[in-house]
Amino acid sequence: MKTLIRGALCLSFSLLGCETADPVATPLEVGPDVAAEVDSAVDSAATDALDAEAGPSCGTEVVTGSLDDASCKPRADDYVPGSATDGWPACISDDATYHRFAASISTIARVDAFDRIRALLRFGTDVAPSATDFVNARLAYTEAEGLESRVSRREDEHYPAAPKACRDLTADEQKLYPDRCVGPVKIQPMLNDAFAAGATGKDPVLNAARVEAALLWFLFVSPYKETRTCATAQADCDSGWAYYTGGDDDRTLEGRGFARYVRARSKQAHDAIWNGLLAVRCWRDLDNPTGVAADLVLRDRAVDQLDRALLRGLTVVVRQRLDRLACGGTWESTRILGAVLDREATKRDATKAAALRAELAKLDATTVDVKAAKAALDGLFGCPY
Repeated sequence: MKTLIRGALCLSFSLLGCETADPVATPLEVGPDVAAEVDSAVDSAATDALDAEAGPSCGTEVVTGSLDDASCKPRADDYVPGSATDGWPACISDDATYHRFAASISTIARVDAFDRIRALLRFGTDVAPSATDFVNARLAYTEAEGLESRVSRREDEHYPAAPKACRDLTADEQKLYPDRCVGPVKIQPMLNDAFAAGATGKDPVLNAARVEAALLWFLFVSPYKETRTCATAQADCDSGWAYYTGGDDDRTLEGRGFARYVRARSKQAHDAIWNGLLAVRCWRDLDNPTGVAADLVLRDRAVDQLDRALLRGLTVVVRQRLDRLACGGTWESTRILGAVLDREATKRDATKAAALRAELAKLDATTVDVKAAKAALDGLFGCPY
């Protein structure tokens, strides 16, 4: 075991997009006793549901593990904590614990903001949030150094790089690279429109679903980005881990943020993502952990394992929602999140991807061929993955 590195190592790499600055939780200023209202909403949401998604009622949570699949097993060379046969050297992750580089991880506060927004807007339920709920949710989103500050610059590193970092491009230049500059070009406008419409009382359930899907999209792409840039900024490994877990050190907890959604549907998929995050930490332990990494082949092996697991995690969310199109804004969130899978789907099987795309393009949920959509999804993102 190597000595754990403590402290904020990312300062010297600030130009590389590190996630070091702590979000500042600004007081919610709309309505009386708003802080107490938010706390109450969080408690209520935790009681009613994790994301209030499944079951005979739209407010009843799915049974944990209902989308587990016996054929979902690690690949022979995937990192498994403590395994003697996975081909990985012994490393810091072998105790199945994520060992932080820094004691404080600012990303945790951003995931906490997501959970506050989730509670305020009643994600996944038929309960319509009020206009004030949308105003307060947007205040949580726009906290200093919070979610908005990262959504506005988020890049999806699955796509080729732009000539400069997206945050250094003008708005018009960013539009030339919509897939790479996914945060400012695609996710942020969706959020701005949904918050604005909801604050006027327009289509509250539908706009809550748009906020939910856009933020889940951000939480889905962020671990991949952060774990790749961890090669030069060790604290980005921490950010990648926290964007999924919300800072929970115990994977058996019900989870926060995106982890909450995945674990509710498939503990197996949740564990696979955890192992992918531990693979990244293992690589960084083995590869000059106090400096710049040199073994990018091992990095890519670890990040690929994480990426496949994240794709499976998003898949189980989309698949379960296909069965629940009558619940509030579920179809809207399904359409948005299903489209996020299209890049990898097209890469794997263009014909099945086109079939899924055709169903997701339908605006009327009653016209969706759920059986065909699920068949395409299972054919593209089934197990093993």
